[in-house]
Amino acid sequence: MHERQSFNADWIKFFVDTTLSGDCSCGGEISCQCIRIDSSTVSPDLHRSREEMMNKKVPTTDPVSPLSDDARGKLLPPLPRGEPRIRVLHDEVTTDGFSWLGARGNPDVRAYLEAENNYAERATAHLSALKAEIIAEIERRQPSEGATPAFQVGPFEYFRRHELELPHPAWWRRPVTGGSAELVLDPNVIEGTEVFYALGVFEPSDDGRYVAFSFDLLGDERYELRVRDMADGCDVWVDPGCAERVVWAADNHTLFFTRERTDRRHNDQIVRLDVETKISDVVFQEVNERLAVLVRRSNSGAWLFLDVITTYSYSVQQGAAEVWCLPADEPGGKWRRIVKRELGHEIYAEHWGDRFLFRVDDAGPYWRLVHTPLDDPSPSSWEEVVPHRTGVTLEEIHVLEQHLVILEREGLSPRLVSRNGDGQIGTTIVPDEPSCTITVGLSAGGSHSVTRHSFRSSKLVYSVSSFVTPDTFVEHDLAADLSAGLSQTRVPGFDAAQYVATVVMAEAEDGVEVPISLISRRDRRSPGPVLLNAYGCYGKSRWPSFFTWPSSLTKRLSLLDRGVAFGIVHVRGGAELGRPWHQAAIRDRKYITHTDLIAAAERLVEQGFATCDGIVIEGSSGGGGTVLATAALRPDLFRAVLAEVPLADILDTELDFNMPYALRETAEYGDPRIAHEYRYLRSYDPYYNLSADRPLPPTYVDAALDDGQVLYYQPARYVAKRRFYAADRDPELVFRVRMVGGHSGASHGAGVAEEAAFRIAWTLDQLCNSSD
Repeated sequence: MHERQSFNADWIKFFVDTTLSGDCSCGGEISCQCIRIDSSTVSPDLHRSREEMMNKKVPTTDPVSPLSDDARGKLLPPLPRGEPRIRVLHDEVTTDGFSWLGARGNPDVRAYLEAENNYAERATAHLSALKAEIIAEIERRQPSEGATPAFQVGPFEYFRRHELELPHPAWWRRPVTGGSAELVLDPNVIEGTEVFYALGVFEPSDDGRYVAFSFDLLGDERYELRVRDMADGCDVWVDPGCAERVVWAADNHTLFFTRERTDRRHNDQIVRLDVETKISDVVFQEVNERLAVLVRRSNSGAWLFLDVITTYSYSVQQGAAEVWCLPADEPGGKWRRIVKRELGHEIYAEHWGDRFLFRVDDAGPYWRLVHTPLDDPSPSSWEEVVPHRTGVTLEEIHVLEQHLVILEREGLSPRLVSRNGDGQIGTTIVPDEPSCTITVGLSAGGSHSVTRHSFRSSKLVYSVSSFVTPDTFVEHDLAADLSAGLSQTRVPGFDAAQYVATVVMAEAEDGVEVPISLISRRDRRSPGPVLLNAYGCYGKSRWPSFFTWPSSLTKRLSLLDRGVAFGIVHVRGGAELGRPWHQAAIRDRKYITHTDLIAAAERLVEQGFATCDGIVIEGSSGGGGTVLATAALRPDLFRAVLAEVPLADILDTELDFNMPYALRETAEYGDPRIAHEYRYLRSYDPYYNLSADRPLPPTYVDAALDDGQVLYYQPARYVAKRRFYAADRDPELVFRVRMVGGHSGASHGAGVAEEAAFRIAWTLDQLCNSSD
């Protein structure tokens, strides 16, 4: 349905002029015509019949064809109706039959999604015993609570406590000087949290009088902000909008937070709230839709920073095009701009004593560190502290009163380097892991929480996590250069000695070495099956860790213990090897992300680690789009594909700026309003490269009805079109839609283990059907 057509130009002009609809996905912002077509009026020259497309099969007329058996008694997947719509863009004519799936209120949409869930359940019914076995394994591995150390703010230390009969842990605090614990926040008493709950932020004021917290009850990542007065335990402020980053001023009653606009294009407002008077006002608004804003407080607590950011990721230390500052004890004062966007660099600012620190990319993409007087932050006053070094990325800077700590990464290996006030190197901390996650400071763990330190102490707290090391917290005294273990999360039944983690390098098409972080059981026989995860988007790094995605070892151990190895392919498009790693695979170089994944798979086969018919690839969100596009390039190489909440229709997403993050994604994938970028993107877009003569490996796709990042109908359209093109409706394509929860799945309860167990069981089933 999406092939280029040769139409009579005069006929097209007449048809467009007389039937142009008002629901064009591009919003009329470009030279594009989108037309809803009634099948009774379609010219034979415009719309090939379903009989031709489906090898003379009779077309369906119901909104969704029911589940049925074919003549051989084989279960057929559902098939939604098509409503062809023509689009003309850059002189290319395409039609799309499944845009109607975006009308969530249409009962036919719900019927289709439920039919797909029904098919997935029936088509995988033979895996029910295996799935139940895996669920039991995952539940047995759940770590004990209380492993994360308490963090201190002012006179209190805050910690979580989980009652076994309740779904969510509650927040408590106790005085640092000693005394009984006090309940601060129990999410279990908030209506709706029994279904879904995700914490956004948990931020106490310096004196502990107030606590700001936010939460999401749907999974759409719209966090309601509340402020609780600990004097009586009552909530004195509720902001039902979409709040993200939150910081307190030093006066203990002024709160600054970012508020996202309702159209989800970006976070464009900074709001100031006086909790005592209940007066709020917008103090900063960004009008450039390609930019977003963040607010944060310096490690010293003395300054507030406002960052205007250009990149998709909301990592606190990603760097900004523009930076403003305000003394934390003058929340009603005037913000001062210390970095102008006209400078053309990205800068992350911190405060240390009588100076500002700038991590800046002016000398090269791996960053350097400079300091500058507080009253003159112009480039002419910059003095270098750490020079730019090719291949050594300055990822983060953290400031204690007497110590500057820099998180560096050379290749995949991280290290922490401390310096004194004169810039001289003191302690260097290098984890034993070849590829791991290292986190400095302690966090409340919410989606928008930031890590914090005890500024006036010389003791630095950090954690290390990897494939074989559950989160381990260490306190290092920088003055004495001594380390002390604080805690390690205990995982029942896990014995690290039974597993081996390593890094393998694969040569890409252009000769660049692409790293693969791998884990397997020591007694695994090679060659054997492998599950490879890839992302490669937005300059986001994916490091091995034990609990967080994509490692998720409490779940993946069920794969490893059945002989399947797991790996993260650090394809270009991410930032694992610095910013050049990202820049190498964006816009008209995006194919490199896909060919890197292909090279990694081929290398594992060549080395005798993987079987030639035993590689499954997996990706989530933007990574879901990566694996779908890669599988289309080399369907012979992969046994199966797991695409979780995939960005499967990149082109249409970027043509509709009402879609989440669509405008900023043009910096990653290219702008389809530009002809040559449209054609490049069109050449690999998963949705627009489906065809009847292009078979694909067995594929698992999922979506979430309340997803706030990849809207449910993006993967739904991909599945519907793929079924339409296959004469047998592609029965090896399984599609599941979560009716509860969002982009990251269920928040708690049985659904968490069930979702993982279903994917693991399906993967094992596909590998059992391989020819090797």
